[in-house]
Amino acid sequence: MSGVYGDTLQSGHIRLLDVRARWAGSKPEFEGSFRLVSLSDRPLPEFTAVSYCWDDWSKFKESELERFQLPGYQSLPLSPTLWHLFNSLQQNSPNFTVWVDFVCINQKNKDERESQVQQMNKVYSFAKNVLLWLGKSDNISEKAFHSMKNNRRDQSGLNSVFLLLRRPWFQRVWVIQEITVSKKVQMCCGDDREDFDYFSDYIFDIWKYFYGWDGFEDNDDAVRGLWCVTRLFFIREDFKVNKLYFESLLQEAFRRQATDKRDMVYAFLGLADNRHLPPPNYTISEEELYVETAKALLCNGKSLDLLALCGISRERSPSLPTWAPDLRYHSFSEPLVPCDRANWKAGGPLQVPPRIEAPLRLRLQVRPIDAVAIVCPPFNSESVADQQAAFEAIRALRLRVPGDISEEKWMDGLFSTLIWGLDIDDQPLESGKQWATYRKYFKDWLKWLQLSSCEEDLHKIKRNEYHRAMGVRIDTWVAFMTHRGDFCIGPAAIAVGDIVCTVPGCRLPLVLRAESDVSDEGTRRPLAPTRVLVGCCYVERLMFGKAAELERPLDEILLQ
Repeated sequence: MSGVYGDTLQSGHIRLLDVRARWAGSKPEFEGSFRLVSLSDRPLPEFTAVSYCWDDWSKFKESELERFQLPGYQSLPLSPTLWHLFNSLQQNSPNFTVWVDFVCINQKNKDERESQVQQMNKVYSFAKNVLLWLGKSDNISEKAFHSMKNNRRDQSGLNSVFLLLRRPWFQRVWVIQEITVSKKVQMCCGDDREDFDYFSDYIFDIWKYFYGWDGFEDNDDAVRGLWCVTRLFFIREDFKVNKLYFESLLQEAFRRQATDKRDMVYAFLGLADNRHLPPPNYTISEEELYVETAKALLCNGKSLDLLALCGISRERSPSLPTWAPDLRYHSFSEPLVPCDRANWKAGGPLQVPPRIEAPLRLRLQVRPIDAVAIVCPPFNSESVADQQAAFEAIRALRLRVPGDISEEKWMDGLFSTLIWGLDIDDQPLESGKQWATYRKYFKDWLKWLQLSSCEEDLHKIKRNEYHRAMGVRIDTWVAFMTHRGDFCIGPAAIAVGDIVCTVPGCRLPLVLRAESDVSDEGTRRPLAPTRVLVGCCYVERLMFGKAAELERPLDEILLQ
């Protein structure tokens, strides 16, 4: 293979593949050569960069694969996906120039692979065209593209596009960078093509008007694909007008797939602020990379938002510190999205940057607010019984609220907290018509909850926007109350005695749990209180930086 590629590519250089198609019998064969190009050349040769999902090579015997013929009687194997890609491209012209990562990078050369990863953003931004290749067509894809071509927006048309989202491309982590930096993207499946921006109209119509997807489980690939591509559109728009932050991209990684889990970090390099982030290194372990990434983000900037993506409430390896994210596990939670939309700033500005102390403890400042006094059962929007049990426990909290608070004011706070003060589109609920509309949805939900007697009643509330918003915000989470009467929402791992805190630099309140304090080996005196991060939470009165007015002092802790 090294003879095919020659010397290792230098930084700032790429290989383009010039392809020629020739017919031999009933199907085309492909031949051509590599062309070495400097990304600083002007003008750059015109080429098409391909965004696609790799084949699983373990399923194929190399002897059974088609070959791409190179000069000097050399050749490369073409996976079925790449052969169908080339076959589609040759129908427009028998000669074309492409950049395809699997072919144009020597995947067996570690140094070249690491170097090329750092300039992926340039490859896709400099390409004349970016081809989003979904693979060979089938009945589902043909119906979807036919619906888009004919502008069909009825339930049948939206259903066909929704089912197209099961294609693995939509969950791949690398496509975020590939599509975000691209100027022009064309989505292709077999011989069908459509503009990616036009495709986005159908995705938002699915959210607004398509009711069929409520019947799918959250782990269905179509549902996951819908979430992934929706956030991709937002990231792409934000990239055009704003600076992207690495924490927000890591949040997106939790719902994505990668062959190599280290790419959950490397796929975003060059796309956002890279605060001393570790360069690509495919010799270190996944856990080492996640810890080094967390160190870089937490200790070299003004934001500690990464902590909202960490903690024992998330699925994770117990060998990782609770302040480092484990990006190998899937999660739909995206707490940083409402931070941006609602302008939350619970912790206020960072005052003293954290620092790392051995063994892997993070020293930082926190402002303890109150301890958890009671925890309700978890909420589940897909179960009538679970919703009734959760709300019955929540209603009982009314008796624990201190002071003279009216029933109407209590219900207003309850109504707002259960959806984090946001509508179904993550926009803040404002006074007036929007507030009144959602208050009515809440009233309808309460009435349904009281009258429902079996799980079959669930379909009656599916289209209620308040119910849908609750499902997005607090499914699997719990309501809880502190000793001073704060009504809060947080992950199910929260327990009585945990401490609600705000942390300067983190826009969400956090929940911490006490551990045995670490002592100085010489004096045996505690160095600082030791805590474990449980996760982030929602406390309505804290979301806009009011904690600093509560006269609660800042404490220094060690987070392990």
